[in-house]
Amino acid sequence: MDIEPDEALLRDLHEHNPWWEVGVDAFDLPARQKSDFYHLARPDATGSQVEEQFLLALTGRRGAGKTTLVHEFIRHRIEAGDPPELFLYLPFDADPLYQLQSAAQLRRAVRYYETRILGRIDTDRPQFVVLDDVHHVGHPNKPSTDGWERPVADLYADDADRHVLATASADIQIERPLADGPLPADAYDTQPTLPEKFRDYVFALRPALERDDRRVSPTSLRTGDGSIPRALETGDVAPLVAELRGKYEQIADVADWLRSQVVEYLAMGGIISYDQNGAVATTTDLPAGAYDRLRDDVRDALYQEVPGFESIQTLADLERLCAIAARNRGADPIRYQDLVELLDVDRRTIADSYLPALAELYLLNGVTEYDNSRPRAVRLYLQDTGLVTALTGGDAAAVRNDFDREADLARIAAFDHTMRLAYNVAAQQGRSWDPPIQYWRGRDGEVDFVFEVGDTPVPVGLGYRPSRAGDRREAVREFVDEYETPLGFLLVGETGRGDEPVTVVDDGILRLPYWLYLLVC
Repeated sequence: MDIEPDEALLRDLHEHNPWWEVGVDAFDLPARQKSDFYHLARPDATGSQVEEQFLLALTGRRGAGKTTLVHEFIRHRIEAGDPPELFLYLPFDADPLYQLQSAAQLRRAVRYYETRILGRIDTDRPQFVVLDDVHHVGHPNKPSTDGWERPVADLYADDADRHVLATASADIQIERPLADGPLPADAYDTQPTLPEKFRDYVFALRPALERDDRRVSPTSLRTGDGSIPRALETGDVAPLVAELRGKYEQIADVADWLRSQVVEYLAMGGIISYDQNGAVATTTDLPAGAYDRLRDDVRDALYQEVPGFESIQTLADLERLCAIAARNRGADPIRYQDLVELLDVDRRTIADSYLPALAELYLLNGVTEYDNSRPRAVRLYLQDTGLVTALTGGDAAAVRNDFDREADLARIAAFDHTMRLAYNVAAQQGRSWDPPIQYWRGRDGEVDFVFEVGDTPVPVGLGYRPSRAGDRREAVREFVDEYETPLGFLLVGETGRGDEPVTVVDDGILRLPYWLYLLVC
């Protein structure tokens, strides 16, 4: 039998790029764009994030919506007037044959596109080459085999008005092939694509909440007079309190509904909720097998995508760590020594190899104690609450009918949203921000999360259960006093009847509803 794998991608090129023939009618996408779309496409501005460098890579775990985001970008540009011929889309995960002799297939596909498709129009607008799931043709363990980076370097060298938009599971899958210099460092960048936030979920259910007069924007908490950085700089939290109260008033009439949707979001998480096109208001309407598919996607990621991390010797240990995290639900720190004995590896392997690999794949974060240079324990947070349910063999009813489990998932979601808040505050200030979010233990209890703005720590206590709110308040108070920081947050699942939803409960400590915190992160 004659096998010609170098023609497989070329034969299917028109199938993967139907807009060449039918324009925007080729797309069947969710009614609401991913929140990342606005940052990527900048529909109200000139240009896009893609055009700021030669190559931009969207990185994130399977199911986060990278491919959907790419297609949303292409559709938007065509609707805005770009000829459909300006976009070449190559999905390397669509057929394993595309991954054989991939460098030759990529070169051949681009050559055909430029002569037969792009050549039929006359335009001075930039062209876009999209390499979806490009990590499948990276070949890090085959040094004699060309990966995607060489053909892409050739595209850069020919000086055409062209941009490459790639997707991969982790930054390292983009950065490592380019580390040897096929592209200058300023020619490429990466952008994480994360599971949908709580605000994305509720906006999908009620699009009217996204109107200009209703939309609760987090931007003013990142910069300006009522922002977190300004409160830390001046020591005056009153403008921040006023800003948060104003945001509450924008949606006060639907506060009860927003509160009721928290448990639904916690049960589904950001992957499943988006996979259902954001139309599932209650988990009782989820299709059968939704959690099974989520679990299988994670297993596929671990066994298909982690092999590029040469330091990982036992892939099954990563799955075991995820299972441990799902059972623990971030409730208690786990001693490193206990993990050493369970996995039969040394501490360095866990701390310096396993946990960084899982964080790179946007699956799990290991969190240690703040201001402790020799931590003996680590808290394990999965980066999606739906994954906790999927990996423990549960279903949505297990969340809705178990308040302790709901409170644990609330902690996991708060951790994820706090990471996003800290990242965006740093980005607004032009600072690079590298996790971790950490926890802190004092004499009066535990602070769930600590993040830094510049060099100033900000403590966040979670009193999702009313019985825990008092302890968390005392712990935040102790932290504020010990580190002389002017601001702390206390998040509560419920406020008392007649209580101000957003208020200062102690000097510099702001109490606000849990659902509002998720909404403004």
